[in-house]
Amino acid sequence: MYNHILVPIDGSVQSDQALDHAIMLAKHISPQARVTALHVNQLLTLNEPPISVPLSDILEEEGRKIIEPASAKLSASGLIFDCATWTGDPSTVICHKADADGHDLIVMGSRGAGLMSEILLGSVSHSVVKHVQCPVLIIK
Repeated sequence: MYNHILVPIDGSVQSDQALDHAIMLAKHISPQARVTALHVNQLLTLNEPPISVPLSDILEEEGRKIIEPASAKLSASGLIFDCATWTGDPSTVICHKADADGHDLIVMGSRGAGLMSEILLGSVSHSVVKHVQCPVLIIK
């Protein structure tokens, strides 16, 4: 069934709810079910290089602040888990990690953007659903 669940997290309420749902689901599936929490730092393109701004350090700290609570929650659950932080386009990284690492389910939050925002900006969850090979469960 679903033995390796990927949960993209971004610090939002929706991604926290997705992690809770993935933990509940994994506990009901099997004691060997594994959950991976993945945070993707958005790749930034700057026209002017920042002077004296340690951008990579700032992104690393942001990732740590998002991953640490997820790691604590997963540790308390008693499940087998991994946590990872990557940098790049979130939907591309999520799809790549899901396919490359053999995840059989992605549980992710929906940010709840309105129709116009979705049309103009797109969303990570929409892109993941379109491009990944495994099933995706969207938590609202």
